[in-house]
Amino acid sequence: MSKSIITACAAITAFSLPAFADDARTPPTTPYYAPATQACEEVNLTIYFEPGTADLTPFARDAIRETREQLSGCSVTSIDGTATANDADTDADKLTLADARRAEVMKALAAHGIRSAQTNLKTNISASEKEAIMARNVGLTLETTPAQVG
Repeated sequence: MSKSIITACAAITAFSLPAFADDARTPPTTPYYAPATQACEEVNLTIYFEPGTADLTPFARDAIRETREQLSGCSVTSIDGTATANDADTDADKLTLADARRAEVMKALAAHGIRSAQTNLKTNISASEKEAIMARNVGLTLETTPAQVG
């Protein structure tokens, strides 16, 4: 009698195991689509400064960090930009301040691994009266292509 009970329990257990099978082992019912490849496009970045300074603000540091993340998987082929500084008194001071801002931004970009062999940066100290208030920035355009290894 005990042999027949053990045999019956073993048979019930063997037949009920597929009911406890993991769903992940069944083939998917929907088709799989590979994720879209990242498009490496032109990136425009404008870094603003506090009046009279060439120090990066926390917002500027965040913008550069986000740009690095946006450029993940891309290679920067060229950097074009213009540094403005119309918040100084004399033209010589404006040029000095604009050059310091440009150097600070390029140093921060290089620290985040954003660099290019082709760099064209200009200085503009001739903003109109209406633009003079916000003419304390470095505007950059980064041309990118997909990075190739090997």
